[in-house]
Amino acid sequence: MIRDLRKKFILVAMLSTMLVLAAIMGVVNISNYREMLKCADEMTELLAQNDGKFPEGPLSVEADKKANTLSGDEESTDTPPEKLQEDKNNKSRFSAETPFETRYFMVTVNENGEITDYDLDRIAAVDEETAETYTQNIQTSNKTTGFQGIYRYRVIQTEEGQKYVFLDCRREISNFRAVLVTTIAVSVLGLAAVFVLVVIFSRMVFRPVEESIRKQKQFITDASHELKTPLTIIDANTEVLEMESGESQWTRSTRKQIQRLSGLVQQLVTLSRLDEEKGIEEKSEFCISDAVSDCVQPYEVLAQTREKNLTSDIEENLSYIGDERSIRQMVGILMDNAIKYSSENGNITLKFKKNGKKILLEVYNDAENLPTGKLDVLFERFYRLDSSRNSATGGSGIGLSVAKAIVQAHKGKITAENKNGKGLKITVIL
Repeated sequence: MIRDLRKKFILVAMLSTMLVLAAIMGVVNISNYREMLKCADEMTELLAQNDGKFPEGPLSVEADKKANTLSGDEESTDTPPEKLQEDKNNKSRFSAETPFETRYFMVTVNENGEITDYDLDRIAAVDEETAETYTQNIQTSNKTTGFQGIYRYRVIQTEEGQKYVFLDCRREISNFRAVLVTTIAVSVLGLAAVFVLVVIFSRMVFRPVEESIRKQKQFITDASHELKTPLTIIDANTEVLEMESGESQWTRSTRKQIQRLSGLVQQLVTLSRLDEEKGIEEKSEFCISDAVSDCVQPYEVLAQTREKNLTSDIEENLSYIGDERSIRQMVGILMDNAIKYSSENGNITLKFKKNGKKILLEVYNDAENLPTGKLDVLFERFYRLDSSRNSATGGSGIGLSVAKAIVQAHKGKITAENKNGKGLKITVIL
């Protein structure tokens, strides 16, 4: 149990760390990408406004005036403050070296969609044929801005037709990819480091829990053994009293409670044994079909005496590798539970068959006043639907817990459900 708990703790810690790293990495790279697009779009817009050429200086004279106005050098004009702020940002973004560092080209298209002019003076990697291909691709997509390979483009409507401005973003894309790869690598290394630390420190965190559970198991085992001796003595004393004074309702009641308490002690011992990390060590191959048939047979008579209808469908000659005694105990618990809690004159069915590579066991019984849906809570220790815990209506609430422990020790799965609101079906997959 501690091992499974540690695994869940490590899984949750790693998922949480991975989500945090993914969020940080996403914010960094998305911001970087948006900044790259913003810078490229501002550059293409600047080139489009100036007929494919950079203005003298970082900005035009008018933009310089607007930026100076924002700084308080001149009186305010009618230009909106947002535009003035944008012009000021452009002034700081594009330096005097920007025209010499930027590679771009332009294509002019008339109203009929025919190319009338190429401006390839500021780029060496593109010829007229390549420029024409890019332009045709954009005309097909009907977009005004976007990427064509490594080129960020913008389409401008003019009186003569359209102008296509292409900006070489090779360096920006390379920088973006470098940041992306770096953040991914750092995140992976960080995740690996966190995994190692979580594995190491989880042992320290769960050591007190492991010790507490170990003491609980030891207590159950010791208490069970200590209870066996007084129960044996009480049973012997009751037998002596019956020999001297004869059987009475008091001795019968005492024997009944001794049986009930002895069964509970034995179930606690079984749970304690199955809860060990090693689980079931002694496994052998046996005919599980015969084992199930042998377990069902006594309950057929019991069902008849209680006026209940028990039917079974058991596939023959199925073999299984496990602890035969535990499997028989598990089937007996399920049958006892079905007989005990089925409604008056109710139906009880058992199906046992091979399902692919697995073995399927289904035990169904009619029942009243059961909540619909999954009822896996029935496998919790000492849980009973009868909150009053009346011994006349049920056992101690530990039987199904033992059945679950046996199934889990055999690496199987057990579930309980009430689909139609009329009965309980317990399914075991081995």
